[in-house]
Amino acid sequence: MIGFLSKKHILPRLSAASKLTTTIFDDAIVLGMQRIVIPLFSLTGFSFGYAFTNIFADQRGQIGQGIIVSFIILITWVVIIIVDEIAHFQMNRIGKNLPKSSILLNMINVTFALIGFLFILQYLGISILPALTALGVGGLAVALALQDTLSNLFAGLQLVASKKIQVGDYLVLSASEEGVLEDISWRNSTIRTLSNHLIIIPNSTLASSIVKNFALPDTENSILIPVGVAYDSDLAHVEKVTIEVAKMIQETVEGATREHQPVTRYNLFADSSINFNVILRGDSFTSQFLMRHEFIKALHKRYEQEGIEIPFPIRTLYHKNSTEGDNSKLVD
Repeated sequence: MIGFLSKKHILPRLSAASKLTTTIFDDAIVLGMQRIVIPLFSLTGFSFGYAFTNIFADQRGQIGQGIIVSFIILITWVVIIIVDEIAHFQMNRIGKNLPKSSILLNMINVTFALIGFLFILQYLGISILPALTALGVGGLAVALALQDTLSNLFAGLQLVASKKIQVGDYLVLSASEEGVLEDISWRNSTIRTLSNHLIIIPNSTLASSIVKNFALPDTENSILIPVGVAYDSDLAHVEKVTIEVAKMIQETVEGATREHQPVTRYNLFADSSINFNVILRGDSFTSQFLMRHEFIKALHKRYEQEGIEIPFPIRTLYHKNSTEGDNSKLVD
């Protein structure tokens, strides 16, 4: 009853008070207490019953050991919860979303669970050395049977440790798959495409792939937009007008890098136009789509106002008739 009343009336007030502080530790502790408060008080009540009664007198030793082991399990559980929440907070603070199935959290949880298990063995007086020896012998057989799984596990650990690929980065793989990396789990990695589908990739495959990371060394990306104008255009005027439109886009569109100065670079005498690239810059990979959209609309309108022609594909053909000297010019 004390545990139930604490969870219903006391812990919600503590949770509200913890949100007013700047640290995450009190929030994590309150969350951990919310998870174990009823089992903790139930076990405490059972312990008092064990201490002040003679029920099951013949099994008191085993019951006492069971109570201590249960307390160790509860303490291990709450420590895992607290560390889990602190890890999530730290990752969210630096702008990375850490899913619950992340290999990093799995390893942390397994480590603390193993520490709790060793405490239980120590309390029960079970020697750890023979168990480690048995695990060493049996581990070899397990490793041979689970080569693929262990390969993916260590590949995932290598990916996390290298920090070249992190959750939240936009990746393009050598096999043409691309999207936002959502998770690196113990066996595979999950990539969410822009069409909101998931690509499941074994960690070993991802580790051995050629990967283009659009978040390193920073998230800003250059955006090249090809444009073509007619041959009789005043190229200096075209450049001036285009830069004005590009600056407007950089200053007004969401996701554009405000301090970037857009540039144009002529690069090709094409069949029917003189081609050039306009170079904009966005603060993330996905910002390019809105910037392209707004730039093309604004540039088309401004070219129409300035009388700058964006030509249709044109090809001039000369046809020689059988009559000597009579050439006909056809424009398609």
